[in-house]
Formats: sequence, C-alpha cells, structure tokens
Amino acid sequence: MPLTTAELRDRLRGPVVAMTTPFNRDLSLDLDGLRGLTEYYVESGIRTVIAAGSTGEFASLSDDERRQVIQTVVEHARGRVTVIAGCAHSGTKLAADLVRFAEQIGADGTMITPPYYGFDGIDGLRRHYELIAEASPLPVVIYFSGAVLSKVANIIADPRLLYRLCEVPTIAGFKDATGNWAFHRDIALALKGRVAVMGSAGMNHYLWGHMFGAPCFLTGLGNIWPKVELEFYQALERGDRSTAERIAIEQDVPYLRAATKHNYFAAVKVLLDAAGLPGGPMRPPLLDWPEQAAEGLRQAMMGVGLLRGRTASARRS
Repeated sequence: MPLTTAELRDRLRGPVVAMTTPFNRDLSLDLDGLRGLTEYYVESGIRTVIAAGSTGEFASLSDDERRQVIQTVVEHARGRVTVIAGCAHSGTKLAADLVRFAEQIGADGTMITPPYYGFDGIDGLRRHYELIAEASPLPVVIYFSGAVLSKVANIIADPRLLYRLCEVPTIAGFKDATGNWAFHRDIALALKGRVAVMGSAGMNHYLWGHMFGAPCFLTGLGNIWPKVELEFYQALERGDRSTAERIAIEQDVPYLRAATKHNYFAAVKVLLDAAGLPGGPMRPPLLDWPEQAAEGLRQAMMGVGLLRGRTASARRS
C-alpha cells in the first residue's frame, strides 16, 4: 500500500537529495552507479531522495529510461529511505501514467511540475493535479521549476492561488524554487501542518525557512556531501543557530556561487566525480563544464574544506 498524503508529509523532514542520473561515456544509463549513489545517501543518513527529477536530467530520458531509474532507486533503497519519483510530463495523462507506474513498483511519493509546455491557468493546473489524484493515490509534491515560473507568477503575487491547488487530497508537499523570500515565508506559515513546504535555494535560504516552519529543504552540496547538510539541519533542530549559520556562510554560499557559474546540474556531476562518486557526462542539450572551469570548481571546494583531494571516479565506463 502506498503512503497516505499525511504519512509522506510527515516524512518530509530535513535535507532532501535530488539525485543525479549517472551516465556512462556512451551516454547510456549507469544503473550500477545509480545503485551506488542510492547506497551512499542511505549510509550517510539522508531520509528522502528524489529520483528522475530535474537534477536527474529527466527531460533527456525516454519514458522507459525514467521507469528504469525510478525502479532501480526504489528496489535498491528497500524501504531504507523515502523515494520520491519524478513524474513531471508535458500532459496530464502522460504524468498520470508515470505516477501509476511509480505506485506499482513501490515509490513513496511523486514530484510533479505543472505541464512544462503550457496549461490553462490556475483552473487548468488544478484540474491537472485532480486528474492525477484520481488515477493514483500516491502522494504528490508540487514543484514550480524555473521552466514554469513565468506561467505562475500570479501565484507568487497571490499565494492564495497556491492554497487552492493544495486542496487536492493527494498534495503532500510543495517545492518552492521561486527564490522569493517573502513568498517562501508566507506559504511556510500558511501551509504549516497541511503541506510540507520545501525550499530549494540552499542552506542559507533554509535558515529562514526553518524559522517560519518549513520542515524540509532540497540539498545543494548535499548531493556530494550529505553529512554537511545533516550537520547543518541538526544544528538548527537543537537551537544551535550559530553553527548552522557558520556552515551556510563558510561552505554553502561558496558552493552555490561556484556551482552556478555554468550549468548547475553539470557542476554536481563534476564534484561527484571528483569525490569518487558516480556522476559521468551530461546528456545533450545540457553540456559538460569546460575542463578549465571544472578544475576551478574543484579547487574552490578544496579551499572551503569540502573536497579533500582528487580521487578516481567511481563511474563505470
């Protein structure tokens, strides 16, 4: 039986890792590498991962490959970590089909953006999530990615429109990628206890999200160094804000500044490889970081004590 909406909402606590999808040099799926990453997060103490999401380059995966990625993570996790399946798609039926698959193979929840080509206003968007709820009881985390923010700007101006979406019975969480601090504050306060609000602008952003009641946050450097994210979160939970602020200022901010100079998802893979974890190349149309810039990224992370030294990549070719 899938988790109930309330059960998934209550599991969304602390850092959440949006997993990358490792590729071999020929750009085929590196499923062994994916299993290795799953095990790494389990052993590190991460409680929730997202498979085949934006960081996982879902848009460059075929539907069959997306199913393989989701199933591989679910099967390897074996219930040791909550697995949220990325099921965003261009149409409602296509997304619902993926959600049904995720339910059948034992995923704990799903993350779904609005249809990324277009939708018919707030009423069409609500109908999108209602029809998915009718197709499967699997709990849903809504995600407004950068690709759709321009189409939902009215929600930022009037958060009450978001509250209407969250009335759909399977909505357990909302991932906020707006970067708008006031919006994040308002929805964290308004939805507390009803929907888990998840920030996604780094630990520095979550310093405020935690204060206003957001229970979880999408990790940045946690993709590579999850124990640092956990140390940060545990400091906040025990009221040691000075330690949390130090980690955010000394490590999170430098990481975000360095990793966003080019494609962020590619930066994650550069650093996974440098840390001896499965990363691999990017699939077009996304590009790998230029090697000179990648070396600068590695050096920057060594300078703030995150990367201890260059190691051989665990990626299989």
